[in-house]
Amino acid sequence: MVVAEQVRKVVTSTTAVHWPDVAAKRQPLRHLPRGGYRMALIPTAWGLSAAVWIVPPDDAAELASFSQKPQTALLAQVLPPGLSCEALRTAILARHPACLEVLGDGHGTFHSDVIPKWFPEFVRYLQQYYTTGLRGWTDLEFVGHWTYWRSRLHWSSVTPFQRSVLEVVAGIPSGEKRTYGEIARALGKPAASRAVGAALGANPWPVLVPCHRVLGAGGRMTGFSAPGGVVTKQRMLEMEACPPHPMAALDRQ
Repeated sequence: MVVAEQVRKVVTSTTAVHWPDVAAKRQPLRHLPRGGYRMALIPTAWGLSAAVWIVPPDDAAELASFSQKPQTALLAQVLPPGLSCEALRTAILARHPACLEVLGDGHGTFHSDVIPKWFPEFVRYLQQYYTTGLRGWTDLEFVGHWTYWRSRLHWSSVTPFQRSVLEVVAGIPSGEKRTYGEIARALGKPAASRAVGAALGANPWPVLVPCHRVLGAGGRMTGFSAPGGVVTKQRMLEMEACPPHPMAALDRQ
């Protein structure tokens, strides 16, 4: 559905970048601030998700117009499904007050001039994930996926310790699980389970970095910061067909 009427509604504190009609698609988009944060709402089978990216100042300064696609835009934040449109926008603007919204066609397609080159691939990944389309990935596909996205994340938004945690968790394949203690030991910090949990609780890229695959001691379902909490976490694991953690049976005895 083309959002011709929606583009007239200001949904941020600044200006929305929009795709009003087919004719406008052929025209360059100008007269908009260069650089800074952009956001877009992405429809999935589980509801609306959202992504936020940043155009670094150095890249932004080189652009002659907004229509020149930023080559070094980095993914800053992913918000999983579970919130309404307005709640997603509110959450993003609370963290990035000057963020501009890019509006698409309602199906996950956006004007190519106002999104990073990698954004369509991210939309495909997210939509496939929530329709179990990634369940059959091979190990090679999984490794290649993380290799691709690792250099496209806005790592400066996290601490060195958090990055080390996220890097380890990013290596957990779909269908597998770990505990906070296992992640801590993998980092060489066996007493840092709580710190690992805190780092994952602030994960800017859920799904892409699968923090939902990390459980409490004995395989217990613990807090999950995404909408729906542990219920959503369990649902995601069931969708990925994860078997019970080997310690879970012992924990119930």
